[in-house]
Amino acid sequence: QTERLLKMTLEERRKEYLGDYVALKTIPTWMEDLKSRSESDGENAKEDLQGKKSLSEKVSLYRGDITLLEVDAIVNAGRWFDVL
Repeated sequence: QTERLLKMTLEERRKEYLGDYVALKTIPTWMEDLKSRSESDGENAKEDLQGKKSLSEKVSLYRGDITLLEVDAIVNAGRWFDVL
C-alpha cells in the first residue's frame, strides 16, 4: 500500500481520499497571518513581526481537525520529555 501511494502524483492521491481534506498550501504561514492582522489592526501587529521572521516564515498554525490535513503522517510527540 505504501509503495503504491509513494508512486502516485498528488492529483492521483487526491482521488483516493474518502472525504474532505485541507491542503497545506491553503494554510497561511505565521508571517502571512501576522501581516494580514497588521493590515487590519494597524501598528500593534507590525511590532510583532520584528524579530520573528525566520521562524514565522516557516511555521503555520492550524486550528481544526488535524486528521483532515493533507500530510503524509501525524506524529504525537507529547510524551517525548517523559522518555528523557
